[in-house]
Amino acid sequence: MKEFGSYDLDAYGRLGYRPAVPPFPKLDDVWERLQGAESAIGEFDRALSAFPVPGILGSLFGRSDAVHSSTAEGCTTTFGDLLEFQSGLRQAPDPEDARTVAATADAFDALSQKKGDPLTAAKSIHRRLFPGKDGGKLKTIPNGVADQDRPGGYFLYTHPERLQETLAAWKLLTMDSAKRPELVRQALSHWMFEHIHPFPDGNGRIGRLLVPLAMSWKGATQNACAFLGEGVRQNKGLYVEGLKAARSTGDFAPWTRTFLALAEQTARANQNRLSKLAGLMASWQKATAKFRSHSLVHPLVPWALTHPKFTVKDAQTGIGTGSFASVNEAVARLEELGLVEVAGQRSRDRLFVAKAVIELFEP
Repeated sequence: MKEFGSYDLDAYGRLGYRPAVPPFPKLDDVWERLQGAESAIGEFDRALSAFPVPGILGSLFGRSDAVHSSTAEGCTTTFGDLLEFQSGLRQAPDPEDARTVAATADAFDALSQKKGDPLTAAKSIHRRLFPGKDGGKLKTIPNGVADQDRPGGYFLYTHPERLQETLAAWKLLTMDSAKRPELVRQALSHWMFEHIHPFPDGNGRIGRLLVPLAMSWKGATQNACAFLGEGVRQNKGLYVEGLKAARSTGDFAPWTRTFLALAEQTARANQNRLSKLAGLMASWQKATAKFRSHSLVHPLVPWALTHPKFTVKDAQTGIGTGSFASVNEAVARLEELGLVEVAGQRSRDRLFVAKAVIELFEP
């Protein structure tokens, strides 16, 4: 097969790739992978909806995916680093690196709460990642990546002057309501977005974040939970080669199978974590059942489970009741039970850690 899509010359004689709308592969060619991915994501989705603590998707799983997806792009902030940076202490080994990961997590949390438009959402994510004057703006100069298979060893994405029409076609594909497997549609949409690369930077994280959001917006899932980040982080070479191979051959079945495998891998890992979190929740509630019903320990338990690195001030704000002294006493009760422990030696702004939760997301 010849290479899929076309190339446009700019005023300087540079060839920029313009992806066409990818064709749907034959269902028989992707069916086994599709069944596995749909089953894993559906199981995780239903378990999230049934989990007794609201907000767990954004507070834990969205942050975890932001870390994985950002690590795939070279960031060094860990899950624990991110939680500490987003606590009242606002500290991390690399604060600027942590800021971009936190921006990714915050963008997901905000956008998952309402139905949106994919291009508007992409610009909103970019604005959070790069909050300066160019935040949320499409590229104005060509961008590309090293590719030894291309003449000159470099591949240019879609030229800026062709963005409007190419993004319009991408948006139509993403939000198309024709009866097709939605995961397959979003696999093709993701491929197209990554070959447009519409922003100066951050396209990988933005594109991966749009997948669970679009799945949720279109009703394919109840929660925005069709994440890719962990699978991509662990299989970055396969992911990149899959994107490239579909462009080179015009055969989108292998890429779709790769995408579905990454989505399934991520969903199964997250479902396992959620199951263990349910066990932790039950054990924590059993351990704290001896306290009086009005004790602040009881609202603190579910909050600490979903915010496993916190200061007393964070907890006071989070549960929305009690004085600093009373919340501090409740945290002390959790510490006595071994549910949380202190990291550091400061007095009023000590950092408390629920290690059992952290270890689920950061072995």
